[in-house]
Amino acid sequence: MGLHQDRDEADLSHPIVTVCLGDDADFLIGGFGRTDKTQSLRVSHGDALIMGGASRMRFHGVRKIYPGTSPLPALGGRYSLAFRKAL
Repeated sequence: MGLHQDRDEADLSHPIVTVCLGDDADFLIGGFGRTDKTQSLRVSHGDALIMGGASRMRFHGVRKIYPGTSPLPALGGRYSLAFRKAL
């Protein structure tokens, strides 16, 4: 998933909580502009990320997925559950 901002909600004051399931991945966190430098954070099954406050509008995405790293063999691939206030 390329770098993006989650800006579709009417009220951006609420954080986004993401729960990572399955294979490990390199999660990228950048600045407030698409071309700002990014940092990579390896996320694993069961990790949770919270983007709130000013950080909510940082560009972010997934650079690489590491196949076969899920601790649950039947759960192949990477799943990302994102929770946000949509109304």
